Amino acid sequence: MVVRTQKRGKTAPATGPSRNLHPEVTVNDEQRWHLIECCAFFRAGQFRDVEPGRCRRQDVQAATADIDAVIRTVRKRTGK
Repeated sequence: MVVRTQKRGKTAPATGPSRNLHPEVTVNDEQRWHLIECCAFFRAGQFRDVEPGRCRRQDVQAATADIDAVIRTVRKRTGK
């Protein structure tokens, strides 16, 4: 899975032909799962005491939806 990001606002002038205005950020399955685990832990911690790796299924499902929504949004903006 490849997610491309776009810089906003003022940018520095190009310094050479190798400058990439739209750097690619690659998110593989392992990295995606890590993001989901972190998000689930953060969500669970807002409502109750929780230990890392001990999140409820509903926390993981909500976190999965959140992370996938961010990835879809970035893909729509960049057309990838």
